[in-house]
Amino acid sequence: MKITEQKMSFNLTSPRIVSQLLAKYNLVAKKQLGQNFLTDANILRKIVAAAEVSSSDLALEIGAGVGALTTALSEQAGRVLAVETDHSLAPLLEEVLAGRDNVKIVFGDILKMNPRDLLAGNCLQPKVVANLPYYITTPIIFHLLKSGIDWKLLVFLVQKEVAQRIVSPPGNKVYGALSVMIQHHCQTEILGVVPPTVFVPRPKVNSAIVRLIPKKTDFFPETERFFSLLVRTVFSFRRKNLYNSLRSIFSELGGEKKVVEAFNALKINPLQRGENLSPEEFYALASYYAKNSR
Repeated sequence: MKITEQKMSFNLTSPRIVSQLLAKYNLVAKKQLGQNFLTDANILRKIVAAAEVSSSDLALEIGAGVGALTTALSEQAGRVLAVETDHSLAPLLEEVLAGRDNVKIVFGDILKMNPRDLLAGNCLQPKVVANLPYYITTPIIFHLLKSGIDWKLLVFLVQKEVAQRIVSPPGNKVYGALSVMIQHHCQTEILGVVPPTVFVPRPKVNSAIVRLIPKKTDFFPETERFFSLLVRTVFSFRRKNLYNSLRSIFSELGGEKKVVEAFNALKINPLQRGENLSPEEFYALASYYAKNSR
């Protein structure tokens, strides 16, 4: 949906106005879609500022909702491409985004789309800025990171507990597969905590703004395969030491002898718990097995 009508102005940071707009179109926030509409001007400014959005940028938004973040992005970005799964929001978005001809709304499930096709012919380093539904936060982030697109940066508003897992250092109780996989691809940081009171309807938990800056690293398919295998296996047996947690996949790693060789070559203590390994150490092991397992 391309927005081309006369530009309108709505105060989408007013819970009252948002509630009136929803009522006008006989809409309610859908719990099954994780719809919690952000209605705070200060938080919107922080999100856009965190993404360092400028007139030269294409901003990809996941989940336009009632258009509050879409509107804020359109004021700073050269172009905004917003993907929204809820088709019933179309008439509301057409009204609130009227006249913003740098905005395009695409209706559909981002997880069923190829981001490369979605952004075909657009700028080389797009940015992602989104208030993600809690229930599919992780699949969406991985879908974007594994798309092969050279993202400049990604800024998300997510559940606070998820943000803490994303940025967690090794050894922390919330450090896990999500931490390792995302930190492998990106530098991560939390830029602020957001209370439930700034949403309509209010969620039951706090949220947080998290920024991901992709690392300029060569990723080799075979090493990536071993990396994913190691991370999934280790954190499936996180209470075991590293050596014992990998027993079930010794054969895939080239056998017990090869596993021990890798520990010795990389000076990694096999008696420590795998949750103490950094993303770099996981990748070093993966690289070793990719080169020497056969």
